[in-house]
Amino acid sequence: AEIGGKSFSMEAGKLAEQAHGAVIVRCGDTVVLATAVAGKEPREGADFFPLTVDYEERMYAAGKIPGGFIKRESRPSEAAILAMRLTDRPLRPLFPKGYFNDVQVVLTVLSTDQENDPDILALNGASAALSISHIPFMGPVGAVRVGRIGGEFVTNPTNTELADSELDLVVAGTREAVMMVEAGAKILPEAVMADAIAYGHSELQKSIDLQVKLVASAGTPKKVPFIGPKAASVISLGKMLSQSQSEFVVFDLETTAMKPEAGFIVDVAALRLRDGQIVDRFESLVNPGRPIVGHQVHGIKTEDVANAPTAAEVLGNFVDWVGETPIVAHNAAFDVPFLLRHLPNDRKWAPAAVFDTLELGYQLYPDAGAYKLADLVRFVFGRDHAAAHRAMPDAEATAELFLHFTNGLSERLDALRQEIADEVRGARDNYNRTEQGDRLEDIRRRHGIASPLMDAVTKATVRELVLSENVRIDGRDTKTIRPISVEVGILPRTHGSGLFTRGQTQALSIATLGPSSNVQRMDTISPETEKRYMHHYNMPPYSVGEAKFMRGPGRREIGHGALAERALLPVLPDASEFPYAIRVVSECVSSNGSTSMASTCGSTLALMDAGVPIKAPVAGAAMGLITDKETARYAVLTDITGKEDAYGDMDFKVTGTADGVTALQMDIKTGGITIEIMRDALDQARDARLHILAKMTEVISVSREDLSQYAPRITTIK
Repeated sequence: AEIGGKSFSMEAGKLAEQAHGAVIVRCGDTVVLATAVAGKEPREGADFFPLTVDYEERMYAAGKIPGGFIKRESRPSEAAILAMRLTDRPLRPLFPKGYFNDVQVVLTVLSTDQENDPDILALNGASAALSISHIPFMGPVGAVRVGRIGGEFVTNPTNTELADSELDLVVAGTREAVMMVEAGAKILPEAVMADAIAYGHSELQKSIDLQVKLVASAGTPKKVPFIGPKAASVISLGKMLSQSQSEFVVFDLETTAMKPEAGFIVDVAALRLRDGQIVDRFESLVNPGRPIVGHQVHGIKTEDVANAPTAAEVLGNFVDWVGETPIVAHNAAFDVPFLLRHLPNDRKWAPAAVFDTLELGYQLYPDAGAYKLADLVRFVFGRDHAAAHRAMPDAEATAELFLHFTNGLSERLDALRQEIADEVRGARDNYNRTEQGDRLEDIRRRHGIASPLMDAVTKATVRELVLSENVRIDGRDTKTIRPISVEVGILPRTHGSGLFTRGQTQALSIATLGPSSNVQRMDTISPETEKRYMHHYNMPPYSVGEAKFMRGPGRREIGHGALAERALLPVLPDASEFPYAIRVVSECVSSNGSTSMASTCGSTLALMDAGVPIKAPVAGAAMGLITDKETARYAVLTDITGKEDAYGDMDFKVTGTADGVTALQMDIKTGGITIEIMRDALDQARDARLHILAKMTEVISVSREDLSQYAPRITTIK
């Protein structure tokens, strides 16, 4: 395809044939190999999606030999880490919720012409590799870089063109929506930034078209795993019951092995419940077509099923009998995959909804301790489950538990929501995250539910309060910024320092000036060889009240530091005017949301206190988003807290001066957002930025005329 006036190609089947997906992406003489591989089983004990993106810069790609004594690539460069994050962020939301298999994407730069940046090729290649694989990735995602030269937008500008551009914007998205934005800008208006994002989204469609063609010719069928119900399913069940859903099918299977691909079904039983009563039954032994060997807990032998119908016959009749009725099982993550795998090949069926009495028991009775079917029967009813491991007795016990769990469930959840809502409404005048957390924990204990269910109900309640009452978790409305305090010159021997506090988020930024010999030398495949301004971000564990090992900066710290660094670049003086190397370190000593934006504000304060003649103060704010797809409602939140970041759908960081934007970074947790929402967020972020700048300039409005007595002096003689 032709994208941005340049040939852009994708090729599969030539390299890395044992990877689950492998694509070679070319633009000019830049070549990137993208591969994707998924683990066969979910990671044991994982409660997050273990996606890893590795970006490998090979020095041979630029015709270089690595510097130093070892002469071999070692740890990834800062630029490589930023490319990993750039790729990870638009891909992560497009995997099924609850999918916990390890997925590794490796992006190897094989050749670079020093003009066409490999990071865009890598992002598109990662999406293509995932799209042609069996991995359950709901893409594809396209990505482009957008520049602005002479007032015109340019698609995928070369490095030479970027030197003349007032914008460096990366937009990634699906066919319908924007997934990720990353930008640096030379103080551009919000309207121009929004237009650039819209332009980028239209241009990235060409990459999506290319990937669709590649999938058609080289793709493999997707293997979408069954993901068992989690805590949120309790809320869904309560909602169904409140809407008069009274019919469910409770079923159980007996099998010859623990995994669907290794065993067969030998016994099926189900009960149809309506209004709390058993109104119908389904029961049948199943002939697996081969001997039943080994010790089987169900006790079914080969001769018992000799005259039974086959699995295709029984399961075909069973799903016809179920129809679109929600189904219930005990340990649905075991039973449902067996059922789906052994359906006849010509039958396409998926359950309308799945509920699990094992998960219900865990969430509603966290003190039970053991959650096998017999254990729950004993805990709830005080008797033994004598006929365990036969389908009909197990289905009957499961149905009895299900009816017990659902009795009064809607009312129980309503009462819980009301207490949580009252706590949130009362937070406006005296909010403290720790104290509120303690009070919410007291509510959880009174209601006797597990922590995951409490968190799920709190999340749903907080989101609804924002949309219906304009009340946030700390009592603010959607546009109010937390209290701000600003101090400068608080460290006596440093060259410049600033402390920026917003709510419970604090950034202590320290500026250090040095001679030009202190610039950072870079040994990478990039044409850039040195950096004069450096910003480093640290977030120690005590900032969130935790005790952890302190190691070097991780990907998050490097990404946050780079964002705050980029935010200040447009306002720094030229080297001819101020011939110093400049380093700012932001110590995030307390964190409750938006530490990167606090670091941006702190950096401005430290630079001004150090006497660096910046062109204008820079501030930043993080915007959040709450959406409701069913009602098409949405609310943009100004200055989000840590919980709002976790509970919300977007983290949109915007930095700039009073006159325009200097940097953007947007992460999305949903299937993407529209340009309309982005325009609203940019406008709301501008109001927030002006408010923050006013607070900062009350303390220091211009850079100090003199440098610190401890800073080096550079004298230029003409």
